[in-house]
Amino acid sequence: MWQWLTTLFAKEPAKPTVRPKQPPSAAAKNLSKAPPEEPHFPNAAEVSLTFYQQLLNAPSVPSATSEHLSEPEARWLRARREDLSQTPTQLTQLVPRLPSVLPKLMTALNNIDTPIRSLTELIESDPIISTQVLRLINSPAMRVRRENITSLEQAVMLLGFAGMREVVSAAMFSPIAQLNAIEGVHPLLIHDIWPISLRAANALRQGLKHQSPADVNMDANVGFELYLSLLIEHTGLIALIRQKPLTGASLSAAYLAAFRALVPAYSARIAEAWSLSPSTIALITNPPPELNIRREEARYFSIACALNRRGLLDQAQFYHLCRALPEYAQDWYDQCTPQND
Repeated sequence: MWQWLTTLFAKEPAKPTVRPKQPPSAAAKNLSKAPPEEPHFPNAAEVSLTFYQQLLNAPSVPSATSEHLSEPEARWLRARREDLSQTPTQLTQLVPRLPSVLPKLMTALNNIDTPIRSLTELIESDPIISTQVLRLINSPAMRVRRENITSLEQAVMLLGFAGMREVVSAAMFSPIAQLNAIEGVHPLLIHDIWPISLRAANALRQGLKHQSPADVNMDANVGFELYLSLLIEHTGLIALIRQKPLTGASLSAAYLAAFRALVPAYSARIAEAWSLSPSTIALITNPPPELNIRREEARYFSIACALNRRGLLDQAQFYHLCRALPEYAQDWYDQCTPQND
């Protein structure tokens, strides 16, 4: 976490014992009137790096020799790269099991012409997903009305197909939040991985409602793919953590960089096993700049929110970076509410 810089004050010159009091020197005047240095507000890259450093308990200031991998680090990374050569289905064993109805639901959600009744019937066929959909609709991040929505029929009437497929997607992938403690991994941030993804996706969803007519390639399907890509982009991180990564103060900067680079590669392979569309997968690994800017803004906010709630980012810093986001993102700050964990 970035530390606030202390303000420097000039000391007044000592008073002479026999002569009348003299005015301070010009140098002292200039020093006493110097404005305090501006506090440092982390940018998106710094926020992301801090999250990974804290998650793996890595040093925030790498040593001079940390640009080189140790033998254990190289061995662990080599094994993970070899994992990527497995079939996507094998990699899904590293994340909690998702509902068996997932393939059918993904097919329905990817087709904007799917009848809403067909989508509702698929949701109702899985009681766990039905319950999770209603819970998410009534959550602070997705709440669409003050009174609770108590039935899927009511939800469909209020949200329509576009809104329902976002909620259903979040409900389907929520089991990936079920992570047990891993030795050496931050005991609180490990439980923030899924909330970060969900909060970022919801922030993006809100932001897209305020898109300019001049925005290109931002139709309903592209917006949904952007939402989905944020929702599942950290599945690779969950899979890597379940492989018991190296952690602690001896980690090198080279290892941390290589670890982070593996995350989207793992997420993309797992997304293949889940039958996500090629365009959604491409947004995880190689998004075009004009679309990625929206994803970056939402992710920046969500990771900063998690660090702030865990006491790893100063409240003033977090508030400032929220204020620095585009005008359409000003409501995001309200999503970062205190949690009881």
